[in-house]
Amino acid sequence: MKKRFGLFVGTAVMAIVLVFVSVRYYDFVSTTIYEESSAHLKEIYHQANMSLHNLVSNNWGNLHTWEPYIIGNDDEKVNEYVAVLKNEAGFTDFYFINGDGEYMSSNYKTGYLNLKEKLEALTVDKKDVVVSSVVPGQPEIMVFAVPCRKSVFNGFEYEAIAVSFNNSDLVNVLDVNAFNNQSNAYVIYPDGRVIVDNAGNEEITIFNFLGMLLDKSDMPVSEINALQTAFEKGENGVRTFSVDDKEYYLVYESAAFENWITLGIVEVDIVNASMNRLQETTMVVVMSVAAAAFISILIYFISKYRSDIKAKDSEITYREELFSTLSTNVDDVFMMLDAATMHTDYLSPNVERLLGIKEEDAENDIRVLKKLRPKNEDISILDEIAALKVGEQRVWNREYVHLETKEYRYFTVTAICRIINDKKKYIAVFSDRSQEKKINQDLEYAVAQAQSANKAKSAFLSNMSHDIRTPMNAIIGFTTLAAANIDSKEKVSDYLTKILSSCNHLLSLINDILDMSRIESGKIQLDETEVNLSDVLHDIKTIISGQVNAKQLELYMDTLDVTDEDVYCDKTRLNQVLLNLLSNAIKFTKPGGMISLRVSQLHNAPKGKGIYEFRVKDNGDGTYTFLEATINGEAIDENKVYNIALVGEPEYIDDPIYCNHPMPENLKEKFSEMEGNYYDNCVAAITGCGQLLETSDYVTIEK
Repeated sequence: MKKRFGLFVGTAVMAIVLVFVSVRYYDFVSTTIYEESSAHLKEIYHQANMSLHNLVSNNWGNLHTWEPYIIGNDDEKVNEYVAVLKNEAGFTDFYFINGDGEYMSSNYKTGYLNLKEKLEALTVDKKDVVVSSVVPGQPEIMVFAVPCRKSVFNGFEYEAIAVSFNNSDLVNVLDVNAFNNQSNAYVIYPDGRVIVDNAGNEEITIFNFLGMLLDKSDMPVSEINALQTAFEKGENGVRTFSVDDKEYYLVYESAAFENWITLGIVEVDIVNASMNRLQETTMVVVMSVAAAAFISILIYFISKYRSDIKAKDSEITYREELFSTLSTNVDDVFMMLDAATMHTDYLSPNVERLLGIKEEDAENDIRVLKKLRPKNEDISILDEIAALKVGEQRVWNREYVHLETKEYRYFTVTAICRIINDKKKYIAVFSDRSQEKKINQDLEYAVAQAQSANKAKSAFLSNMSHDIRTPMNAIIGFTTLAAANIDSKEKVSDYLTKILSSCNHLLSLINDILDMSRIESGKIQLDETEVNLSDVLHDIKTIISGQVNAKQLELYMDTLDVTDEDVYCDKTRLNQVLLNLLSNAIKFTKPGGMISLRVSQLHNAPKGKGIYEFRVKDNGDGTYTFLEATINGEAIDENKVYNIALVGEPEYIDDPIYCNHPMPENLKEKFSEMEGNYYDNCVAAITGCGQLLETSDYVTIEK
């Protein structure tokens, strides 16, 4: 529809342009013809005007030339001379004129020559004059007169001489042969009076040209007055006027003497006859070319329109095929419903795969969608779509039961109501987001796992910062002592041995830090090796001896009733536990205090296993004497043993307010579910004058 409208508009625009160009071209040609014709007429009538000017000038010149031969000679010779001049010049009569306008001709005739207002100019002002006059018994004549010295001819005193021509003889001077005697030439006064009439067209007889224009032409009075003013000013020009529905060119030019005006009048059709034929031929050619161009353009547009329609049809076909193919393979069901009839205008062929509804069933009766019920809801999506208002759009996230597989699938339903071709339509898209939902759940689980790993790393590194501090203090302390006793080889050797022991423990801790997989899992992997318990205690004493001596504390270690000192266990973990316990004891025991570590072998272990108890005791003020501490909401009993984890989380060890919380599970979580061994029986006895910490475990006894 839009294409057709565009074609119609394009055709109309081209037609308008063609008409506009034709009109403009016609105006251009008409203007050009007028200008060319005006220039041509000016040239023609300028030549006629120059002929008249030459006639007057020649006659005046002749009279001045003849004057010496006429004045002073006797009458007989004058007559003879005038007869010769008349034969040569062709004038009608020769006159001797006095100051009163009376004349005597060369053949002695006398009379009055009506020179009108020119008499004074001739006799008083001594100017050459030309005037149209009348002599009784003769036709109208044109008199050319010049002043001369006063003289006498046949007893007649005169002071000017003149020759005359019949006006009919002068008409030939104004002949214009360019228009086959169909032009009119006039000589007039500025007031319009006609002096010479060379009218080739006898239909127009003019006595006063301005009067004729006023009576017969279509020229307004204001323009006639303006034309008279132009005559009086001696201006030249060309214009047109109409008489009796015929249009004429008017060419006027000053004669440059006696205020005479030379006029030319020619019918426009006569002047423009050849130009009109050229114009008509040109217009026919131009219009033919323009029409051919218009038809060619129209054919081109029609062809292009048909080509575009064909391309559009192909595009629609391809798009429908592409959309059909895509809708078959994507997880979105597209449908368009008529709101009035609920008839299915379009339904994508993947409806059976995604919803379990056969395509032909849905096309025949869309109410089959009412079988789709949201999980745990009793409402039909078709009813929700039908409730939409024009322009309204809604989105639902629902779980539907697949009608064939009976599995729940998660859908995002987008529906909108629109007016299409003046009909209310529902457009709905059922997007299966089951896979996306599963992916999102997996992502959420992965994020939770990553956050758990980060938390495990943070906790691990926090613990390690506390564990590393103890061997580092030992290394720094013994290095300082070695430097202070550099001259004592025995002491330096002892210090270096202790430094080496601390370094080995520090190295084992650093190896744990470098094992990122262990950190991220949040679990401790026990590395059981052959260990001698006496060597373990010796190494621990070596590591913390610097801190003990610095605070002037007494440290006692013994292995009471330990019959099996060689066991298999994770030495690094055992060192961590014991060093944490002893570090806290050192930290909270005042200078001069006492700390003890006692190891006991219990006798209720299974065969091949051993149970060892490590008991750390100090006589300091204790960590919690200044607290109103409770455990699980129960006031602390000084003689009661509580299941409180004091090992493995430095923030709980260093921060006394941990007792205000329920028992942390972090130690159990970290030391539980380990292969073959359990560190899940950590207990603590809290007293008002100190603290007693103990832990026990099954270990394998080396046989």
